[in-house]
Amino acid sequence: MFIDFEKWHGTKNDFVIVRLSSADSETVLSSIKRLAKGICDRHTGIGADGILVLHSEQRGELTPHGLTIINSDGSLAKNCGNGLRCAALSILRAHLEKGDPNDIPEAVELTVEGVALTCRYLNNETLNSLVAVEMPDAKVGKHVPWGASVILATKKHLKSIGLKPTQYEIEVSDLGNPHVVITTDDASRDLMLKIGPPLQKLSGLDGINVHVIKAATLSDKDRSLAKSQLGHAVSELFTMYVWERGAGETMACGTGACAVGLTALASGLVDRSDWIAVDMPGGRVYVNQKSEADAVTLAGPAKFVFSGKLEI
Repeated sequence: MFIDFEKWHGTKNDFVIVRLSSADSETVLSSIKRLAKGICDRHTGIGADGILVLHSEQRGELTPHGLTIINSDGSLAKNCGNGLRCAALSILRAHLEKGDPNDIPEAVELTVEGVALTCRYLNNETLNSLVAVEMPDAKVGKHVPWGASVILATKKHLKSIGLKPTQYEIEVSDLGNPHVVITTDDASRDLMLKIGPPLQKLSGLDGINVHVIKAATLSDKDRSLAKSQLGHAVSELFTMYVWERGAGETMACGTGACAVGLTALASGLVDRSDWIAVDMPGGRVYVNQKSEADAVTLAGPAKFVFSGKLEI
């Protein structure tokens, strides 16, 4: 059996996107999960960090209602900011190519693991638009029930690799998936590779997203670019390195960028009226949360790469 697919990336966090109707969803979805490692293999498959399955009631519907996120190891993810942007722009692409030009959506809502997530196009006339994804029910710090044990385990590991408590800060957050953020002036890819893999074995969690970050300096060019893309000011910039549970090292992590934003906001030193910029190896995204009670908003790009047919 062959099904159509698209390849997309959000700040180089890349995905295979397929569409399934209710009629063939369960059977085909099981096959896709089973074949995920091969599909995502960068030498023998299409190559991707994960697979996004868009669900519709009928074949050919332009606006799906649901999204299943499959990691490259075949496990399921509860959230993925970069994947949501890719899915949203894939839907916009379908509307621009096959739909009524006078009825292009301004936003789409996708249900992921029972949670409805809204993706809003900042310019719905072009695929170069940034997509703003609203992440509800985000928790940070003391509001994360498993947080204390993760912080303790992370401190023990950092001590084992020679980092002193004065050299770092640790924060945890939950955006439907678990995150630990380590802030240190020593942030680097090499340090992330020393921290990420061991923390996947933490008791009580099915892996954890690990982010090593440091503050960076915003230039006038950075501020001008953000203003033109978002229509809002940016007050802080962070550099971030990513280890994702179920995928390993990736070029970007959207919910991870949100975790970085939550970490900065929890410090009380960042103005909530501004946006926070996060630079990852794959590119830049923006994060905002107007108050602790509001959804976290992630804004960033996504790009179509190619399309084809996948045999399952």
